[in-house]
Amino acid sequence: MTNTLKTNTNQTRRILAFDFARGLAILFMVLIHVLHFYSQPQVRDTTFGFIIERLGEWPAAPIFVFIMGLFVAYTKSPKLTVSLQRAALLFLLGYLLNLTRGTIPMWLSLQLGLVSHEQLGGYSPLSEFLIVDILQFAAIALAICALLKRFCPNPKYYLILAALIILTSPYLWDLTTGYLWVDEALKLLWGNKHQGAMFPLLPWLAYPILGMVLGTQLKSCNNINALFAKTSAVGLVVLMSGILVTALDVKFHMATYMRAGPGATIMICGFVLIWLSLCHKLVNLTPPNRLYQLLYFWSQNVTLFYVIHWLYLGWGLMLFGVQQLNLISSITMMVAVTLASDLSTRAWLKFKARGSISFRQS
Repeated sequence: MTNTLKTNTNQTRRILAFDFARGLAILFMVLIHVLHFYSQPQVRDTTFGFIIERLGEWPAAPIFVFIMGLFVAYTKSPKLTVSLQRAALLFLLGYLLNLTRGTIPMWLSLQLGLVSHEQLGGYSPLSEFLIVDILQFAAIALAICALLKRFCPNPKYYLILAALIILTSPYLWDLTTGYLWVDEALKLLWGNKHQGAMFPLLPWLAYPILGMVLGTQLKSCNNINALFAKTSAVGLVVLMSGILVTALDVKFHMATYMRAGPGATIMICGFVLIWLSLCHKLVNLTPPNRLYQLLYFWSQNVTLFYVIHWLYLGWGLMLFGVQQLNLISSITMMVAVTLASDLSTRAWLKFKARGSISFRQS
């Protein structure tokens, strides 16, 4: 059994392990978002909450962005201008999503008296709009990766750049100029969660750049099983190195998940390599099934699924409130949001396909 989908001779083979890993990351993303926004604080303190927290960290966002960089290097690239246009549209989509999932529902909630400014705890419709989430990060990272591939197609330089990002990021965090709009732009680079920067470029950019290293190796690989075995071994060494580095100063190197220090970032990089290797082995050892097909579908429509699930979460808060659900209700909500997002993704794709057919026939 192979871990690829057949393609024509002009296309790069699609490796199912990456779709499997990204599909799982999508599932974990939904679970962690429901837990954070809908579940009562005590639910997070349960064993169930602990498991969801762990699944929603290392196997989720780092996997997304690592695979994004990997695909930039691995797949046949469009023209640089096309890649930059895609990045710009993705960046704008990030703020459009902020508006529709956060700003408008919050404004309506205030107007209808569902919440007060005091209950929002410093958050506002404007702060919701200015949040730097993964779409904004992914857009900037995509542009940088495309530029690197075009002007610096050497994985050795990718490793050096990623190492510099990992090692220097903590010393650049929270630098400000005192000028509001300049600092608003700088938070894209090194802001913190309290400023609304969920995914600052430093250190998150290290993951897609390292993904480009593996993607470059895959392009010239004749034995994918051997490459993944090597990847797993390298991942273990990197993970252990990160643990040793972190032990030198745990507080500094761990920092926070959203803005990890050098040691924690190195550990996450090692984990990602091991996780992808395990996904490759699992896909190879087990026959195709409906669960795998579902994960592949989510992965292949990742941006659409991401946007739709956030719309359900953002508008659902008007009905259910923030952090109001007990354990059973939280699990029910996780299932409901996942199912609704899946069905809505399929419905949108079907609608889009019909519209395309009608346009061609007219």
